[in-house]
Amino acid sequence: MKKTVILMVAVIMLTSIMVSTVTAETNVTVTVQGEIVDFPDARPFIDTNNRTLVPIRFISEALGARVIWDGDHQQVTITYENKVVKLVINKKEISINNQTQDMDTQAILKDSRTYVPVRFVSEAMGASVEWDNTNSIVSITLERDIVDLEGMTNEEIIQQLQEYPCIENYFTNRIENNEWMVDRYGEDKVKEFVETGKNYMETFYNVDYRTYNKAEYAQELKWFFLESSYWIGDDGIERDNEDHINYWADMITKKQIAIHTEFITDETCIYTNGDTMIRGRMNYIIESCNDMEWLKNYTRYGNVELGKKYTCVVDVEIANLARKPKEKWETAERLICDEHFITPIKEVK
Repeated sequence: MKKTVILMVAVIMLTSIMVSTVTAETNVTVTVQGEIVDFPDARPFIDTNNRTLVPIRFISEALGARVIWDGDHQQVTITYENKVVKLVINKKEISINNQTQDMDTQAILKDSRTYVPVRFVSEAMGASVEWDNTNSIVSITLERDIVDLEGMTNEEIIQQLQEYPCIENYFTNRIENNEWMVDRYGEDKVKEFVETGKNYMETFYNVDYRTYNKAEYAQELKWFFLESSYWIGDDGIERDNEDHINYWADMITKKQIAIHTEFITDETCIYTNGDTMIRGRMNYIIESCNDMEWLKNYTRYGNVELGKKYTCVVDVEIANLARKPKEKWETAERLICDEHFITPIKEVK
């Protein structure tokens, strides 16, 4: 899901590879974890520097990366685990955690699409890249270990959550921890904020088409949103919040979706960077869906296999509602704005 004020682009993680024997007209195939990536409307290509460039909109689908486009500065920012990668259009530089490195090519705009050099971006994310010159195939491999959470107590999981770095706000460049939040709002209020984030995740992503009541489910979700704002999903489609809720509720029946989720967090996992962030570990399983391709495009949580357990660390962003709006439905004091992936989605033993 995406925040309304930021263009979140779904992407696949790509790379740039030296391929001296390939021409710009060559049809390039990209695979991630051995699976061929479908590029329905914008294809990867070889640039004049013999590097493979790919459309950036597919990166987060494969990695769970967060991508921000800054149109004013023509800059792409990719956040993945504890790495922040930045590229500026038409500049032969890449910044990795504020360390600048030279490239022999650059990100570009082509037909109103942003393309990035595959090898530089992929390797910055910790992926390995191979080039099959005979068949013109780029193979990207990510370390996606199966996570063993058996035997871990909630206290140990909370301690693990606290070890991940906080997300810096692009505009405010400030971080305040949970102690600052308690001093400002009080312990009871901070607990309410954490419960808002937890309840949202366990409401939106806990549903079974065989037993749910659509009207009641949609009404529960409305409490977390402001009616007059909108949401951009991982499918790239902007919907106002009521349409967003009703569309998802309709698809639960149509696509026969059953998903069960636990969001582990507590009040020590709250911080602010200008917005309020609730960090938690999301453990979930998709038991049923008759159209996994649709689910994968609608939400990154859907890029998994049926019947298997998965986990990831997510920051749920909630924003303060400064004054009570005159809306048709009741809203929370703090409203859900976004979900930020801190780690990739991994299978659980």
